[in-house]
Formats: sequence, C-alpha cells, structure tokens
Amino acid sequence: MLPLAAGLLSVWAVICGGLPVTWEQFQLKAVGIGAIAALMLYVIFFVGNFSANLLFGFASDQVNGIYAMKSSDSSMLWIALMLLFVSSPGEEIFWRGFLQKWATSKWGSVVGWLVTALLYAAVHIVSGNFILVMAALVAGLFWGLMAAWLKDNLLPVIISHSLWTFGIFVLWPIR
Repeated sequence: MLPLAAGLLSVWAVICGGLPVTWEQFQLKAVGIGAIAALMLYVIFFVGNFSANLLFGFASDQVNGIYAMKSSDSSMLWIALMLLFVSSPGEEIFWRGFLQKWATSKWGSVVGWLVTALLYAAVHIVSGNFILVMAALVAGLFWGLMAAWLKDNLLPVIISHSLWTFGIFVLWPIR
C-alpha cells in the first residue's frame, strides 16, 4: 500500500506543483550530497535508537514492530526496489517538493518547514507506534532542512531518503 499511496501523492503533487527536479540537477554532486546525508541520518538514528532504549522501556518492542510491518510474503528484492524507486522518491516529491514549498510560500521558511515536518510525523500516528512517529518527525525535520538549504534542488533529498530507507530497512536494520 505504501508504494501506491506515495505514487498517487507524487502524481498529484506534480499535477498541482509541476516537476520538482530538472534534468540539469542530475549531477554526481547531487548523488554525493544525498549519500552523505543518508549516512548522517543513519548515524542519527543509530544514536537515537540507543538513547530511546535507555529512556523508554518500550522502545525495543516498538522498533521491532516497525520492522514487522513489512509484509512477510514480499521478497526483499521487491521491498528494496519499492523503497528505492517508488515510495521514498514519491514521499519527497509530495512532502518537500510540494507541501513544504507551498507551506513556506504561505507562512515563511521556518514555519513552513516545521508545519511540513509535523504533518509528516502526524500521518504516522495511525500506526500507534510512538517510536515511529518520533522517527518520522526527526526524518521530516532533517529532510525538510535539507530541502530548504538546497533551495530548488530536491534531487539530493530524494537520494538521501531513498538510500536511507534502503539502508535502514534492507541492508543494516537498527534493532
């Protein structure tokens, strides 16, 4: 369902706001910035997981619950492809490429960034998983700040999100 939802949101965002990435932005520098940002966020989550386990007795069970959300009948290859090329890019096209851009034009860069990150975290409330909501808030603040810093170049943010989700869910799960 996640790839379908992300795909629909990104299509809607492109229809309403136009393409968020241009061909000129596809450069090695964008890939490098995205990869470094993904690694930085992974380290933040590694430290955050350690800290959450010290602070909250329920953290370990909730982190395990996040990993249990993936369908057991789906292959890891299918999951990896969906994370890398559909859900992560789709989320960035919608959340940072469309919603954050709209919110910052309405309320300014700081309020727009915060509103977008809070909404990104809020959609995760339905999971009933406090750690997931906090993780979404941290990631939303990170990618939102990155999008604001890079101005009109969303490609490194898309690459960061894609590589981070691939790394944290497929290659090096944090448990």
